[in-house]
Amino acid sequence: MQVEDNGPEINVTMSREEFFLVVSLMSEALETADEVDFETRTGASTEEVRALLAGIPDLPLNSRN
Repeated sequence: MQVEDNGPEINVTMSREEFFLVVSLMSEALETADEVDFETRTGASTEEVRALLAGIPDLPLNSRN
């Protein structure tokens, strides 16, 4: 994974495997965590994380592009 700090933006480059792992972990955290505990631990509300996940484009699991 590579992270570039471009001032107001941060660009993250990661492998497909890392991408799907991050999405899976975020989804699992939403399903298994108490809402208050989640916000205390992550600093983000479950609604913020759901909105972030909803904004991530779907990628085919086997695409090489």
